[in-house]
Amino acid sequence: MTMKIIALASGGVDSSVMMLLLKKQGHVLFPLFLDYGQLSRKKEWIACQNICRHLDLDPYRMDVSGFGESIPSGITNSRLDIQKQAFLPTRNLLFLTLGAAYGYAKSISVTAIGLLSNPIFPDQTNEFIRATQKAISTSLGIDVEILTPSISLNKFDTLRLARKYKLPLDLTYSCHLGKQEPCGRCISCKERLVAEEYLSKGETT
Repeated sequence: MTMKIIALASGGVDSSVMMLLLKKQGHVLFPLFLDYGQLSRKKEWIACQNICRHLDLDPYRMDVSGFGESIPSGITNSRLDIQKQAFLPTRNLLFLTLGAAYGYAKSISVTAIGLLSNPIFPDQTNEFIRATQKAISTSLGIDVEILTPSISLNKFDTLRLARKYKLPLDLTYSCHLGKQEPCGRCISCKERLVAEEYLSKGETT
């Protein structure tokens, strides 16, 4: 069944592959980019626009930058450690709440987020998704659905799918630091580097 879906889009590999998969299934996507005060927001927004253009989608940018600017985290404050202090409390809860609210205004009750199978933080688990879906549904008075199309995949899987379906990975951006060149130190960079190395080894064997 074709659905209208609010797709949380960051310009990274995971959300981009998620949108690719949902679109291939015939769903109608409304990409939502959230500027929550992250150091990488400028690069992410450019990547989000480029990927959405490739997928023939029109992203909407929502400014909630005060959130990240007020809460200590390495991904929002350059004075903190980009790796050791990467956790931003309730980030995904905020994402899904705003996605559902944005959808509510458009009479859309489904929101998709590109979580993977190897959660690092507590707001990346199936348990979190179930609890959040129930809370948002109660708060809105309607049945809200949260989709996690990539929850059974790891970073290697997403890269493999991107290559399989010719999604231009050079258009994506994954570094939390927000510099022109990936820092190689943040969690996002390390995950991608390991997955790319593993993928390249598989292609040569």
